[in-house]
Amino acid sequence: MPGMATSTITDNELMVRILEWLSKLNFRSILAENLAKRTPETGRGVIDSDWFKEWLMNLLGGIVWGTGMPGAGKTVLACIVIEYLQKLVEESESKDVCLLFAFCRYTERLMVIDILLAVLRQLLERHPQALPFVKPMYDCHNRENTRPSEAEAVDLLKEIATSRLFKQTFYILDGLDEAASDIQVELLEIFSSLPINFFITSRTLDSIKDLALNARFITIIASDPDIALLIDQKIHRMPALRRLLINNAPLKAEVVSMISSKSSGMFLLASLQLNMLKGCASESDVRKALKGLPQELDDIYEATMTRIKALPGPQAELAKRVLIWVTYAQEPLSDEELVLAVSVCPETFRFDDKLQPAGIDSILSLCCGLVQVEPDTDWGSGPINCVRKSLTFGNSGSGC
Repeated sequence: MPGMATSTITDNELMVRILEWLSKLNFRSILAENLAKRTPETGRGVIDSDWFKEWLMNLLGGIVWGTGMPGAGKTVLACIVIEYLQKLVEESESKDVCLLFAFCRYTERLMVIDILLAVLRQLLERHPQALPFVKPMYDCHNRENTRPSEAEAVDLLKEIATSRLFKQTFYILDGLDEAASDIQVELLEIFSSLPINFFITSRTLDSIKDLALNARFITIIASDPDIALLIDQKIHRMPALRRLLINNAPLKAEVVSMISSKSSGMFLLASLQLNMLKGCASESDVRKALKGLPQELDDIYEATMTRIKALPGPQAELAKRVLIWVTYAQEPLSDEELVLAVSVCPETFRFDDKLQPAGIDSILSLCCGLVQVEPDTDWGSGPINCVRKSLTFGNSGSGC
């Protein structure tokens, strides 16, 4: 029996080596971050929808493509679907249901092969029974000190998908629009060619939707109940506004109703609109702010910039420097890099520790929701992003 123990250890070591060799990318960190930010109980309407049930039962031709405006909650929806399917996989006693997912981010310059190998690693991590399919490719390239080609990775995914190893396989691809145009086409062609249940989220991509002829297209829009849940959660985190509304049910109902109607089904717009109420000190202030809430994204961004410009001089200047750095940096900045960047004196272009802000939280608060931190990933720290790239700062001509 000692020989069996040695063999098991050897198999485990081999698995670890192959996983590390395949890829260091791990999309689960992005999933975990977005699920943590999700307002509890949102997204139930999707799980209960007819199209989702039909997709699960393979009645829709395999491909569902969800499109929506920026801030409509596409990534959150993708994560809710992944979370639901994960439970489905865990409850499958026969272990014959496979779930794989990937996220495209404009801040990460991933090639098609990077995504394919990360998906293969994910498959092997959750389904060790796929090792016999992957090991020959590993042995060949490990012996010759080479890397798999894109064609090899695609062929291997097809081989596994058609092997009857799994009764059902689900692929989720979020943010297709954030990949380069040539990569969008390749990913769509590759995954559409597999015998899988495929769910895509993106902004509308009219130029390539013909590549998925049998896809069912759905519009992703935040429902009023989900918007209301988001508003309630954000109010809870705004002490001054919470105190104004806690014993004033009619006023709170008015806030929820007005923002729900003006947010056009976009979580981002609802969030920025609610931020406009942050400085209200009385019921009168709240009602006045509600009446003046912009209804279009362009208008809400401009109104937010007006709030930033109205900050005390040093704070307004710091916020503008942050927005300029985030916009024009050649590579996405980490929070530590951004703190250092805004500590550079604009006149001397030298680091000045007297200009260094207290920390990333103080920087984010000054930007009134226009700057956000992306989730950390295993291949780098979470980058800082602007939620929009075309805001102007006075006469400087700089944009965000």
